[in-house]
Amino acid sequence: MIRGTMAVVVPLAVLGLAGCGGNSSPTTPTPSPSPSATPVITITSTPPDAVAGASTDPGYEFGTTFTVTLTETAGVAATVRSISANLQQAAGGIVVTPPAGLSEAFRYQVRSTGNHIAANGTLSMDFIFYYTLPQPGQEALVTLTFSLVNDAGTLASQTFQVKVV
Repeated sequence: MIRGTMAVVVPLAVLGLAGCGGNSSPTTPTPSPSPSATPVITITSTPPDAVAGASTDPGYEFGTTFTVTLTETAGVAATVRSISANLQQAAGGIVVTPPAGLSEAFRYQVRSTGNHIAANGTLSMDFIFYYTLPQPGQEALVTLTFSLVNDAGTLASQTFQVKVV
């Protein structure tokens, strides 16, 4: 693609000089802007599998906590614009579809010191989930979706899953 661009730029520059006569000063072509890097974020959780226990919220049967760390790896700072979460009953990390008319009930809280990830930096977020499942058992799969924008203005969405055992 660079070769094709150079072939177009050079003839246009020659045509421009030919029309101006001998008094024109040479011009330097303006480089085209490079595309913005898509936010590149590595996500990990601590612990890798969250542990379920009795809920401290009387409206739910189970509770779990975990920390998610987002690490920027492209060298361009990014901002988390939004987070959405879904919790589904699971067995062995595989979602179990509840019987007709039944569904999971949950709520969650997020605690973080901010929403900005410095270039090559990290951002940690603590999650607390309270939930009740439609069938016996406490295992669940939490799916987190992060909406991100980097400092170059490029948007991205990234999904991460945490198994609750």
